[in-house]
Amino acid sequence: MRSCQRNTLFAVVLLILFCFSCPVLAANDTLQVHVNGKATSIEAKATNNLVFLPARDMTDLFDAKLAYDTTKKELTVSSGKTTAVLSIGSSNISVNGKKVSLDAAPMIVDNTTYIPVKAVSAIWGASYGSNEQALYIQKDGSAVQVPEIEKVFAKRQAVTIDGKSTPVSYVIVPKSSNLRADVVLAQNAIGHTESLKSLAQRTSAKAAINGSYFQSYDSSKSQDPYGILIKNGKLIHAEGTGSAIGFTSDGSVRLDIVRSAVTAAVGGTNYTVTLVNHTPAANSSTVALYTSAYGKTTGYAAGTSVIVQNGEVVSVHSKTAVDIPGNGYVLLFTGNKAAAANALKQGTKVAYNVSYTSQAGTKLDWSDVKTAVGAGPLLLKDGSNVINPAKEGFTDSAGFDLAVARSAVGITKGGDILLVAGVKCTLNQLADVMAQLGSVHAICMDSGSSSGLYVPGHSLPAPGKEISNALVFK
Repeated sequence: MRSCQRNTLFAVVLLILFCFSCPVLAANDTLQVHVNGKATSIEAKATNNLVFLPARDMTDLFDAKLAYDTTKKELTVSSGKTTAVLSIGSSNISVNGKKVSLDAAPMIVDNTTYIPVKAVSAIWGASYGSNEQALYIQKDGSAVQVPEIEKVFAKRQAVTIDGKSTPVSYVIVPKSSNLRADVVLAQNAIGHTESLKSLAQRTSAKAAINGSYFQSYDSSKSQDPYGILIKNGKLIHAEGTGSAIGFTSDGSVRLDIVRSAVTAAVGGTNYTVTLVNHTPAANSSTVALYTSAYGKTTGYAAGTSVIVQNGEVVSVHSKTAVDIPGNGYVLLFTGNKAAAANALKQGTKVAYNVSYTSQAGTKLDWSDVKTAVGAGPLLLKDGSNVINPAKEGFTDSAGFDLAVARSAVGITKGGDILLVAGVKCTLNQLADVMAQLGSVHAICMDSGSSSGLYVPGHSLPAPGKEISNALVFK
């Protein structure tokens, strides 16, 4: 007891002397310590990708002696024939008189002296490794096997659908997993298809769910998606139906009925771009934007195509498909808008601007959204059923009342993400299923034969066909 009191008093003295120069360790950045394959009562602290261990626990672990010198601000560790001297605030230590550099300096926090984990190797020859949850130490220096942390969880739970208990497969992506959402395009371009498994595997995804609706009934046409797609913060597809789920750079999730507002300034005239990387309907009068996300060619032999590079017109083509420049884009003018485009001269300055609005035209700040997938309708907002297909621009909503395999993405009160697929139900029943699983916000994704989930090593509902894109977490 006297020794414990003396050590505590000494630590307080050191804290008073040095606390102004010591970094602060977050109280919740704690790692469980395993030694020689067994869990211990020792806890490590982690901050800024550095790991620290209590000096007293380490000297006890290695049967060493620990002495403090308040005048020199030093800790002396004696272990067999090894003597190490560590200074508070210095990353350089002495081991049997030889200078050794650590990756951080010893410090005192909350009356406890901490040494960087590299010291266990420098002083005792031990080996170590860590993941986000635990630190693993082998005292004899042998190879350390660090278990891989399970980032997502495949579950199966009974829910009630139409009064009957029905098992549902779903995936939880915990907020604490810090996985990043991404939209993956089939064959890395708009208008193609690929299996969900392939989309997930080639991007090393921890979890994946089918994404937006797409044109899949006429194989002679481009398999264009519907709704909004945002990748790496850039709008890569826009078409005015549905709602979208968006993920910001800090991991926050947005659910909105969102529309792109794209304006192209061509010479002295501003044009509203209604489609981005989406084939216009026949006989339409519109302006469409094609970027390299669509692939190598527009594939559209109608209207007037204006090729833009380095902010100016380089060529104008009528009624023919054109190549999309990798360092530029194509503006396609159709119907009664094509005539004015035919008159554009080489060198005309061109620029376009992207913003976002609600379905009613009110400006939405989606500038921080890095990834988004459009689908819909919205199912839940703050726990309430908000299904309104007509409001989201769905002109044929009869299919929403049919019981087919459906997919959805939900967000729990705690911020976890739920991925659900293969649930045979109506749209309203899907909203109820998502609520039963714990979602407070939810959106429907493409359904029917597109509905599917993928997590490596798990048997989950798979789409019955290739799909246009996927929402993945990695």
